[in-house]
Amino acid sequence: MGNRDGNKGTSHGAGSKRGIKGGIKGKLLVLILCCAAVLMAGFRGEGEKESQSELGKSLPLLASLGKSVTVPGSPLRLVLKWQGEYNGDGPEAGAAATDLSAALGLGEASRDDGEEHLTYRSAASGAGFQTTMFWSELGDGRSYVIVTLETPDLLNAPDLQAAAEEAGTKLRKAGVKAEWNTSLQGTAKEEGDPREALLLTEQTMNGQLAELSVLETYEDETTASHSYNTPALQRSVMSGNHKIALQAAIHKDVKKGSSRVTIGFPLITIEY
Repeated sequence: MGNRDGNKGTSHGAGSKRGIKGGIKGKLLVLILCCAAVLMAGFRGEGEKESQSELGKSLPLLASLGKSVTVPGSPLRLVLKWQGEYNGDGPEAGAAATDLSAALGLGEASRDDGEEHLTYRSAASGAGFQTTMFWSELGDGRSYVIVTLETPDLLNAPDLQAAAEEAGTKLRKAGVKAEWNTSLQGTAKEEGDPREALLLTEQTMNGQLAELSVLETYEDETTASHSYNTPALQRSVMSGNHKIALQAAIHKDVKKGSSRVTIGFPLITIEY
């Protein structure tokens, strides 16, 4: 179980099929935007420039943590998201989405006149990672924008950090008030019971993170997750009354007979 960014129906002809697909797509879009809005509402940063500066410090630390808690030589999947609001509507938002896509080097954005929201999407790959843009007009002059950079192996994508920082700059120039979150995932060095494996993983992370304090816990038969605070990380998100700076999870893949470790700054926003 993990964070998920899912409606069945009976079709009667092509028109019904399109309607069902549109309904599913619309509900998925609402779910993505609601999750993103909750995450963004909880961020406690010190401004856009400070957020970007913290990114420059956090990615190397995350990579170091990842290497220390995964099987040596195994790939480190990393997903970094910039997300936030843009104020503007009608042709202005469409033009802004087109301009941002071009500025990010993603080419022309495709437009989707959905039943619930007008959206724009674009993507491009290169240098070991993919960059995607998702832009949705929400109405009342507001749009929500997510720019994602993803690599299946961080160690083979040396340009990703510079691209991530540049994406933040371009979003700011485009008028999007964006914050970042990032998650790293790999084959866990610790095996066995997820709870015990997570506790051993914490011991390893403690060597790089001062005063790592567990604030929230989730457990089921195949997954264990802890959310933490630590003075080693300046950015955090409010979860209830807790100030969360980092989340870690171990998920046992019964079919493969191995476990995945996932680390998120400040939260995990991909599947465990």
